[in-house]
Amino acid sequence: MRTLQLAGHLTDTQLKERLTAAKDKPEFSRWQILYMVQVGQVHSAAVISPLVNLSKPSIYKIVQQYNRSGVKGIKYTSRGGRRKALLSIEDETDLLSSIEDKASKGLIKTANDIRKMVESKVGKSVSDDYLWDLLNRNEWKKKMPRPHHPKRDISEQKKFKKNFPSVWRPSSGT
Repeated sequence: MRTLQLAGHLTDTQLKERLTAAKDKPEFSRWQILYMVQVGQVHSAAVISPLVNLSKPSIYKIVQQYNRSGVKGIKYTSRGGRRKALLSIEDETDLLSSIEDKASKGLIKTANDIRKMVESKVGKSVSDDYLWDLLNRNEWKKKMPRPHHPKRDISEQKKFKKNFPSVWRPSSGT
């Protein structure tokens, strides 16, 4: 059975201060494990595991990280988020504001025009998904005029509207 031992990075009072200053549950659990090992003299992961609701390998890993890296090894980084972002949020908003200026002048007509600008900013080609996610993330909507027939005749449309009966009456087919 493995025993848990801590390197002397922090004193007992410093460890207790870190425990009370924890911002969220995962960070609190990590400091609690270290507090139990150092102050409570609990050197068994099997005893600590049900108390903090973590597996024994997780407890060994937390203690190992603390022994290797000190306080930096305990820092909890949450999952998710923009880990592989091509642009920061500020860069995205700057880029889209410049695109908006060009779009208001009628210089941008399709998504491929936007793609070229994004690719020049990023420095590599981007996928359709990235492009649409970028636009959705910044609350851009796909707007386009209502389509019309290329052979339409506006004067005929106006005449039809003018002569259209306000009430429809079925023809008597007798």
